[in-house]
Amino acid sequence: MKKLERKTKRTSKNYIKIETSGLSREIDSLIAVSIIEKNSEIVKTFCIENFKEEKKLLEEVLPLISGRELVSYSGKSFDIPFIKSKTKFYFNKDIDLNFIDLQEITKKYNFIFNLSSHSNKALIEKFIEKEALKDKKNYEGIKIKTLFKKYVEGEKESLEKILEYNFISLENLISLDLKISENLCKELSLNILNFMFFIEDLKLKNNTIEILGLTNYNKNYFNTKEQYTLEINNRDIIKNSRGFLNFCKLENKEELAKDFPTQNKKFSLKINTEDALYDAKNLCYYIQKKDLPFEILNREKIKSPSQIIILYYKDHKFKNEKEVMKKIIEKELKY
Repeated sequence: MKKLERKTKRTSKNYIKIETSGLSREIDSLIAVSIIEKNSEIVKTFCIENFKEEKKLLEEVLPLISGRELVSYSGKSFDIPFIKSKTKFYFNKDIDLNFIDLQEITKKYNFIFNLSSHSNKALIEKFIEKEALKDKKNYEGIKIKTLFKKYVEGEKESLEKILEYNFISLENLISLDLKISENLCKELSLNILNFMFFIEDLKLKNNTIEILGLTNYNKNYFNTKEQYTLEINNRDIIKNSRGFLNFCKLENKEELAKDFPTQNKKFSLKINTEDALYDAKNLCYYIQKKDLPFEILNREKIKSPSQIIILYYKDHKFKNEKEVMKKIIEKELKY
């Protein structure tokens, strides 16, 4: 089995990139695994030289990933099930894996990103500038299974291609994570009256849109009106909020990530909406401008009568939701 250590830029998280001979956990094999640990600049790569070495590869990799949070591209849908299946097969045990899945995150927040596809190629094209992209043109459409077969048959350079592809893919994964993190932090955080409000979740329940998150506003607050209810307190802080903030933390340690660890409160804003058919099949959920004590603009590219603001149609109309949220909180906390 080949073991390599290669240098890259120092990272603030753990990352993993795996290569397999195919998609089946039962009949395909792990070929290569690259890992870079938090605060390290060394990429550790493990690559089998024949299929009998898969168990040995796992023996090297499992101690590095067990119980750690690692960033991956499709970790929850592919990497974790594949590794767990192989661990069960060779060692008859279960393993606790905690992967941040970039594909899952972009799907969850697609009301921000507006992507038609969440493939690795689509994400790279969306978030990474061409000049920052590690050269993959020689590896487009690469078939790891084919290359490994050629290597077993005697074509030694095929293994080097696998290793190079795996390393380039990991570097692009790191760049992709930083860009997605930066975009999310920017879009999900609002500075209102010199306090930070970070949106953790948005829900549509019946006709109520609920916006949940964290804030460093320094007082408890509650007020309810016909159109909305705003609550800020230090009870029931959202589960896993620090984990998500860790994902969103920028390399320059911006104010948001810096302030939240020690002085966070939970906020909940419930906005009561009306509904109507927008098209033959789908409802839209909206508020009427006349019901709000402030001016509000339609920030989304969605056609609607001038008297209303649509907050949900097929998915969250996030720019409009943020606009309403900011206006409500400004009004409530100003005095």
